[in-house]
Amino acid sequence: MVWRRRILAALFSGVLLVSSVPITDAFYIDPKKKTVEVIGKVQSRVTLRLQDAQEFTQPIDVRVGDLVQWRNLALIEVSHDLKRLTRELDILSPLKKLKIQAKYRIVGRFLYEGVYDVGPQVFKDLKDRDKENITSFSQQYDLWECYVDLSRGPAFLRVGRQNLAWGETDSFRLLDSINPLDNTFGGPFEDLDDRRIPLWMLRGSYNFGRLGPVATFTVEGFWVPGNWDTRVAPVAPTGTPYAAPEPESPLGKRFVTPSKVMSNSRWGVRVMGLIANNYNFTLAHYKTFLDAPALRLAVGESLLDATAEIVYEDVQITGGSLSFWEERTDTIVRTELAWFWDEPVFIPEVSTPLVPLPFEIPGLPGLPANGTIPKKNMLKWMIGLDKNFWIRALNPTKTFFISCQYFGTWVEDYDDRMRQPLPIYPDQDRYPKLKEVENLFTGAITTEYLHGDLVPTVAVFYDVRGAWLVSPMVNYIFEPFRVMIQYTGVMGNFTGIGAFRDRDQISFIFSYLLN
Repeated sequence: MVWRRRILAALFSGVLLVSSVPITDAFYIDPKKKTVEVIGKVQSRVTLRLQDAQEFTQPIDVRVGDLVQWRNLALIEVSHDLKRLTRELDILSPLKKLKIQAKYRIVGRFLYEGVYDVGPQVFKDLKDRDKENITSFSQQYDLWECYVDLSRGPAFLRVGRQNLAWGETDSFRLLDSINPLDNTFGGPFEDLDDRRIPLWMLRGSYNFGRLGPVATFTVEGFWVPGNWDTRVAPVAPTGTPYAAPEPESPLGKRFVTPSKVMSNSRWGVRVMGLIANNYNFTLAHYKTFLDAPALRLAVGESLLDATAEIVYEDVQITGGSLSFWEERTDTIVRTELAWFWDEPVFIPEVSTPLVPLPFEIPGLPGLPANGTIPKKNMLKWMIGLDKNFWIRALNPTKTFFISCQYFGTWVEDYDDRMRQPLPIYPDQDRYPKLKEVENLFTGAITTEYLHGDLVPTVAVFYDVRGAWLVSPMVNYIFEPFRVMIQYTGVMGNFTGIGAFRDRDQISFIFSYLLN
């Protein structure tokens, strides 16, 4: 069959890509002084759909066994410790006590998504219809990270394009919403750390040492100047494998992204420290742009100018985290609490209103009118537990590690008209309701076999409103290669993670690490 030939071709190409890289460890450009180090990663990810696309996913022509992803990624990193330069500065300094440490790091990112060239015909047709955009989307070459580190004693400064992660959560973000996420190539099916998009940022910290009962009391701040970088989370082009469900509509679509002005700067500050040699705490406040944009209807001079606007609004977040080891149960406890100020929400009657007609016309309940973006304060929290334990019947030589999290959200001044901005198919005018309190659980369990070379893991997400995501995977390591097989299945109600419930898939991930 044709689809089987496509699968075999994609798998063969993925293996060929990785195996063609010469096997070597990280190397130094100056092997004697060892100040300039080069490391990297080459990865090919082949994903096959295990379920026919239903009304929740476009295009609906994708069938069981179809290739939906063949992503080839290369990351090349150069790190340079400027020891010689800093020594010369110390010599030239009148005080001769600068003792500044400096280094820089540059990461190049090269990405090619081949599904639009070798995948099912529906994706080839998509590229033919929108060649410029799909080519730009599927072939990316970026200066991914580029920054300089300067430090002297307890003071630290990093300037350049970088990632910054705060907080204690895994999989979902509360205090860790500084950098935007790239959900266009796999969305919730991919690891959070692989989706962060670096920003041009100034980041600094100062460690005051012990301050009263607090050890290593540290203040850290960051600033992303709005005239430097206002990058936000990209939206997958319509019709691509991981695009959000979207109804057919006669309305146009317009993205309203933050303009490059100083008022659109991201910024934040946090204090952190250690109490009683056990309790790690963080208190933080910052401004950012969330990954999920707001939706409103904009009507011009005539109804023909009606447009669905996808708007990125800034949000300020105040919160803290606390993690500690609980001695009696030998468990790590992680907690996080965050207050989201004026987070945009979707209320159809406000965001996409219709003006009632003076007389009834079948199939036309009203005429579109300008919408606004309602906002609500929200309290969000997480409680996590991490523990190692033995199951000797399954693994007599290594412990199992389990990590569980409970996420909750409460909406202040709740409006029962609030909805999730994803229409339920085939009822395109019906949206899933959002509750005043939402709850989500995550769990993962892993262990090691063959002296750490074989690592099986099972991850589970559960939305109490009746949606599940189950993802067993196994990673085999034979240095410097990694081979992973990952299955992801989504089931249950159309809410939250359930929006992807017709996208069950299996992925084969081949990686080569130069480190």
